Amino acid sequence: KMMQNVHLAPENNEDDLYSGYNDYNPMFDTEDLENDVAFQQAARTSHGRRPPVTAKIPGTSSPRPLATGFGAGFCSATLPSSMGRPMTGSIQDGVSRPMTAVQAAGYTKAAVRGSSFDPLGQPRGPASPLEKKTSDSLEEKMRQLEKKGNELVEESCLANSCGDLKLALEKAKEAGRQERELLRQREQIAPPESINLDLTYTVLLNLASQYVANEMYTEALTTYQVIVKNKMFSNGGILKVNMGNIYLKQRNYSKAIKFYRMALDQITSSHKRMRVKIMENIGVAFIKTGQYFDAISSFEEIMTVSPNLKAGFNLILCYFAIGNENYFKLKLAFSNVESKYLYTGIICSCFVLQDDLHTNLLIEAIKNDSLSQMERERKSLAEEYIMTAAKLIAPAIETSFAVGYDWCVDVVKASRYVELANDLEINKATTYLRQHNFNQ
Repeated sequence: KMMQNVHLAPENNEDDLYSGYNDYNPMFDTEDLENDVAFQQAARTSHGRRPPVTAKIPGTSSPRPLATGFGAGFCSATLPSSMGRPMTGSIQDGVSRPMTAVQAAGYTKAAVRGSSFDPLGQPRGPASPLEKKTSDSLEEKMRQLEKKGNELVEESCLANSCGDLKLALEKAKEAGRQERELLRQREQIAPPESINLDLTYTVLLNLASQYVANEMYTEALTTYQVIVKNKMFSNGGILKVNMGNIYLKQRNYSKAIKFYRMALDQITSSHKRMRVKIMENIGVAFIKTGQYFDAISSFEEIMTVSPNLKAGFNLILCYFAIGNENYFKLKLAFSNVESKYLYTGIICSCFVLQDDLHTNLLIEAIKNDSLSQMERERKSLAEEYIMTAAKLIAPAIETSFAVGYDWCVDVVKASRYVELANDLEINKATTYLRQHNFNQ
């Protein structure tokens, strides 16, 4: 209300606080704020607004009406913060009222305790499926063409292994068409370095092989020539061996020797077995043309590097063909052939019949398997080489057939192969029978 300017005697009490005021000195009235329109408008638009009417008294569960006027029961709760300092905020349904400073980060007053924080405001629920790649892109079409080319090559090889040579050739040609289409599209969008050379090499090699299988030698040679002339194929020069084989089948021995030698220049010494096989083919081509001295050079080199039965037998034939003055070389070549016979009986010699049941069952199990059959074939071929060589050189290495044949029998007996020596004795007796020398 209004305070009167009353002069009283000075005393030592609290009324001295009001001394000195004038007659009309108004104070701020807090009882009529509900009817003060300006104050109510300011209160509604103040920082953070007022707490809702459902605010609860701190420490209790009972709500209380909340007046809009200043001093009309406004209550604040002191809450602990993560920084160790208390922060002030109202309690609303058991949830701390968030500070307005984090509203821009996506935190709202509507959040409930335990809800996830989503600053980007993304909708909740399962993630949408990934967008599938469309098959309309050029790169995807090229990948499909490459896959189809590989599948056609595999189908061609399978058809060849099943004996369907015509179908194998058709599949190989179709793979070639797919590969050419792939090359045309690849060159339009990418540099030449991105071309799949492995696929190109595979398709061409398979096509040439199917031409050979179908005895289409001209087409095969043309296809091989495409591979050999392409410098991007680092190992294409080795395929000159295949071209030499074709010329050998066509009985064009001079060209066969030429391509064999060019292939031999492409192969390093680390591939010893391949080099030996090519030199054997060169020697055979020389025999076909009657160039025995050149053939002897090839076979002698083979017997020095990697001796084997076939090369040794061919060397004996060449020595015999050039005349009878090479007795020593004939004997040496026969000894080498006979010594290589020792390497044929490997499998069965590892096992001998015993009283052990397990060992006997093992021998019975492997007696007719594919490896044992291959061993018997190699052993039979080796015996045929030795028997033929003995009959051939026996009259040439000594003064008579009988003396020469006895020398061959003694060499075989020295190797402890009694069965082969007995076969040679029977063959010698048969020879005497043809000569009507019945006593011998």
